[in-house]
Amino acid sequence: MKKAYYITFGCKTNFYDTELIKSNLEKIGIIETNDLKDADYIIINSCAVTQKAERDSRHALHKALKEKKDNAKVIFTGCVVKLKKLNLADFEGSINEVLKFFNIENPENSIIYDYKSRTRATLKVQEGCDFVCSYCAIRIARGKSRSKEIEKIFKEMEILNERGFKEVMITGIQVGDWGKEWKLNLAYLLRNLCENFPSFRFRLSSILPLHITDELIELYLKYPKNLMPHFHISLQSASNKVLKDMKRPYTIEIYKKITDKILNKIENVSIGTDIIVGFPTETDKDFLETYNFCKEFPFSYIHVFEYSPREGTPASYLKPVVPNRIIKERVQALFELSKIKKLEYMKKFLNKNLEVLFENYKNSYWIGTSNNYIKVKVQSNENLKNEILDVFIEKIENNYLIGRI
Repeated sequence: MKKAYYITFGCKTNFYDTELIKSNLEKIGIIETNDLKDADYIIINSCAVTQKAERDSRHALHKALKEKKDNAKVIFTGCVVKLKKLNLADFEGSINEVLKFFNIENPENSIIYDYKSRTRATLKVQEGCDFVCSYCAIRIARGKSRSKEIEKIFKEMEILNERGFKEVMITGIQVGDWGKEWKLNLAYLLRNLCENFPSFRFRLSSILPLHITDELIELYLKYPKNLMPHFHISLQSASNKVLKDMKRPYTIEIYKKITDKILNKIENVSIGTDIIVGFPTETDKDFLETYNFCKEFPFSYIHVFEYSPREGTPASYLKPVVPNRIIKERVQALFELSKIKKLEYMKKFLNKNLEVLFENYKNSYWIGTSNNYIKVKVQSNENLKNEILDVFIEKIENNYLIGRI
């Protein structure tokens, strides 16, 4: 029996794509192995969102070519391939082209037939992006926005239901664009998912503020057991000048207006964000605007990224660049602020109950994820895997809420 070894970099969409390949290969008898040197196929799903992500992907490719057994084939896919073929692997191509390489019929209609690696499943409902952010190469790699038909989404949901999953992350490159080809929207999809799969918890991946409509917010009030009170809403900068240079489709005023609606209507909601530090036109004043906004706004966490120029993007030609020393200082300042914001948010739930989906057992603790996206630990002699339970929170320890059932 043939064996495949998988390496995945990047976003939740990439991890979904790897699961798609894995599931379809298992149907034709190619099983997964955890030993690269034992694999007949080494499949690397690359990421190009930053220079580091691309560098890590290339390093994995070179390592696989060096360490593979004789006659093993190395297959390189993902965003790096879409931007620039390296002509180093035995095969390089898109996800669909990889499936064609293995003679999978109608790869564009392929779905995941089984999930084995996660307790919380990821379901990709959309691909590509029509926005023109000046720093981003992913829209070049992924192409135009396109949505998965609701019939295919339901078919995968039925499989997840059969496999006993209880939570699904709804993801895409620009998930808020779902359905626009048919004059539908994300709220329509979520409503149908909640009504047809009422036992599931659903969580959205990263979303733009302009995709969060009043209709969408009202769904969270109507289906509180199904739609998790957690939004990851990318900000990137709180300076309107920088947002304009980035070609982001909103201002800081629009961002705050929409997020304030969420905070006012959805109880205990978690709002996380992304910030890019060191964009070429970011001055000290611009960064201070971003820092102060993040300090005042009740983010539950902040993901901080150094600006990374990507070849072929308009931002890569902007001069002058922010000195690396200053970028490092700004990143560190926001990183420290993020730790403070996370702790402040976690403290709100001391001596309160949270609904937790338990995922794994480690060092005498069961570990799970609360409905509002906090990691929670409890001690129990029972098998809690894939159970959703109310937990009374007693203390905070090493970025975990510690509680009892």
